[in-house]
Amino acid sequence: MGMHFVRGTAGGLGSALRCAVLGLAVTGMSCDSKPDPRPTGPSSESPSLTWVTLPAADPKVQYLGRTYRSPLGVVFSHPGVTIRVRFRGDAVRVRLDDAGVGGETGTNYFDVVVDGSPPRLLEVRPGEFTYPLASGLEVGVHTVELTRRTESLVGASTLMALEVHGELLEPPSRPALRMEFVGDSITCGYGTEVSVIPGTPPWRAPTFTSRNQNPRRSYGWLAATQLGAEPVFICYSGHGIYRNLDMTTSGLVPAIYELAVPDHPHTWDFTGESPDVIVLNAGTNDTFAGSGTQAFLPDENTFKAAYRLFLERLRVLHPRAHIICTLGSMTDGFKRSEVNGSVTAVHVGDWISALVTERQRKGDTRVYRHEMRVQDPAVDGIGEDWHPSAATHEKMARELRRFIQDVVRP
Repeated sequence: MGMHFVRGTAGGLGSALRCAVLGLAVTGMSCDSKPDPRPTGPSSESPSLTWVTLPAADPKVQYLGRTYRSPLGVVFSHPGVTIRVRFRGDAVRVRLDDAGVGGETGTNYFDVVVDGSPPRLLEVRPGEFTYPLASGLEVGVHTVELTRRTESLVGASTLMALEVHGELLEPPSRPALRMEFVGDSITCGYGTEVSVIPGTPPWRAPTFTSRNQNPRRSYGWLAATQLGAEPVFICYSGHGIYRNLDMTTSGLVPAIYELAVPDHPHTWDFTGESPDVIVLNAGTNDTFAGSGTQAFLPDENTFKAAYRLFLERLRVLHPRAHIICTLGSMTDGFKRSEVNGSVTAVHVGDWISALVTERQRKGDTRVYRHEMRVQDPAVDGIGEDWHPSAATHEKMARELRRFIQDVVRP
């Protein structure tokens, strides 16, 4: 996508500012090996301004998505969590403590957007480092956004402090319409930076790398953007409603929904503003789980009981929210088993439809069933591990947006 990479430094900001001006690629490069002719570092900063350090919890630092405050700073891990600041000055940098372990699957990535410019990719290191987000800007009012691309399984991030060369201002206003997208890897934007047409066996799909996860290319982000809404993601790869892909039953989607940050014992405070629309896209892992076991087919009663309780909980927490129940696009929920010539089939998608109808008959007029089409890999390709490609996500987003406009009308 033509993105640049910037890494931070543990030894203060001097070397980082000498090596990294906005838009300069510095990954694997020293200052001496490839000097940049443009002015950088302290010499590019206006002498009339001073550096101001602000704690992560400063009220002028705006957070979109779920976080919680720790003694070190503000902790977050869901993809799409965005830190937004507005300032008068010419440079800004952040100090992060990152729990990722590094490598192809354990490195966290962020998008940096300055004044609405195209995103610039920021690769962060395990541990505590400072990262320049923008420098050498014209002195004036600027808005900078730092959006986490990677999901919770890669490791949580803690914003410790924000440093502005100038003055921090009140944050920008937020969109009036707010949407939550709840689910699994599909909602997280798993593998959206990859698109390949599957080959014939023994061809294998590319596997997960954290660099290729990008919620900005997911159906949720795209649909929300098309509707002028603020998206919040609450999702975790491999997790389901009553069973996970690996057949475990801890950290299920309903349990994750109660937390500020998955795998952290901090409950989310639901006393704040409720979302206007909740899109629940879960059940794929319940469907796919059980390969090679007696529990190959999901259990209808157990799934329905767990899904029903979750819908009831969502309604208690958000009495006025529009709740859209969907499934896809890796499966519509159909699964069959053949043993000694005897065929048994189930359909998780039909179970979800029945549960929505059940709630509607009980008087809940703000719950809906939206059916996603199953992806077409031969036409649109696939992402990593057979996940939907960016092209498929675009189709999913268009269909969801039309459904919201035509049926839900929030």
